[in-house]
Amino acid sequence: MIVFKSVIAVPLFIAINLSCAGSQQIPLLKSGVENWNKWREEHRTVMPDLARVTLAGVNLGGANMGLANLAGANLAGADIGEACLVGADLREANLDGVNLNNDNLDSANLDGANLDNANLAGAHLRGAHLRGTYLGGAFLVETNLPGASLDSADLREADLRGANLAGADLTEANFLKTNLKDANLDSANLWFADLKSAKLGGARLGKVRTFYKTKLDTDILSEIKTEWPEKLATIWDDTKKDWVIDDTLLEQVKKPDWHGGPEEEDQGK
Repeated sequence: MIVFKSVIAVPLFIAINLSCAGSQQIPLLKSGVENWNKWREEHRTVMPDLARVTLAGVNLGGANMGLANLAGANLAGADIGEACLVGADLREANLDGVNLNNDNLDSANLDGANLDNANLAGAHLRGAHLRGTYLGGAFLVETNLPGASLDSADLREADLRGANLAGADLTEANFLKTNLKDANLDSANLWFADLKSAKLGGARLGKVRTFYKTKLDTDILSEIKTEWPEKLATIWDDTKKDWVIDDTLLEQVKKPDWHGGPEEEDQGK
């Protein structure tokens, strides 16, 4: 029995210490960015655990939050401009109205986070995860999102002027009334995305990976059908593990009376 109790005690002791470490990090962070960054420099192997912490409205501008666990945290209205959040876990975090201007969020996980009206202008989100993330009304002017995963993200009425979405996965993303003027959409996947009433002036539509079953306004659909009909017939081939042009569908697309097909009855109407 003595040995058994010792075995149980070891993980329990570790758990208690990890919990204490996390609780000590919160007041340290609240004491000021300078103190926090100094601590991060001196403890490079420690990954901050701030899951579900409440830091609404605080000023964390310039803070080193790289690889931090902020899952479920409440950072609504916080100023985290010019900060490092590389690889940070922000899943389900409340970032309503937060300032992330020019932040480095490369490879960060923001799946399911609330970024309603957040400022992400000039931020770097290369390879970031934003699946199902709410970005309604967010300010994303010249934001860098190459290779980011935004499938099922809600970007209604967001401002993405000049944003870099090259190679981004935008499957089923909602761009209703979104401003995508001059956006870089090279190789972006817009499969099933909703671009109704979106502003697309100057956007690089000709280099989009696919517009298959994408909801488009009539004039935009007509332009794509005329200039790049293959974009409306490009599908994912599970066998080849690659994008291919469906020749049968392409022939249908080229017909004068094609307006999206029966399975897409609302497309182009």
